[in-house]
Amino acid sequence: MKKTVIFIFLVIFVLILQGVLIGRIQLRWGRPDLPLILLIFWAWHNNWKQGLIAGFVIGLLVDILFFPLLGLNAFSLALVGFLVAEIRERVYQDNVIFFILLIGAATVLNGIILSFWLLVFNISPSFLEKIVFIVFPTLLYNCIISFPIFLLREIFWPKSFYLERK
Repeated sequence: MKKTVIFIFLVIFVLILQGVLIGRIQLRWGRPDLPLILLIFWAWHNNWKQGLIAGFVIGLLVDILFFPLLGLNAFSLALVGFLVAEIRERVYQDNVIFFILLIGAATVLNGIILSFWLLVFNISPSFLEKIVFIVFPTLLYNCIISFPIFLLREIFWPKSFYLERK
């Protein structure tokens, strides 16, 4: 119950930040993807079922609030949440370098899936252009933002909170 309340609070907080602060910043290429970063942190500290459900919920809310088609982010983030939690189950690496590489890989995977579906639905004309000019700068922003978040998590969250798996 406590984890659910914390998750709901974090999702609302991140969506407000994404919409208000990040949405108003005019960047030439890409933007930080705070819901994706939250999902990766959440899936990393929980099992695959919670990662999958969290990805679907966050993705659905992102689709409703920010995206032209309903379900694309829900599908993409559910897949990312599942894969991140599965990687955590198979490879226990609790260091910042591995985690930032994981965030980079998850950002690229999410961008490829979204770009592919936008090309299929004829919303975005160029798959490769979207990957180069939006996904890779987003990858850079996400990795830069996730480093201090990882350090803050190490300082403020006790290990027993996120290592207890149910």
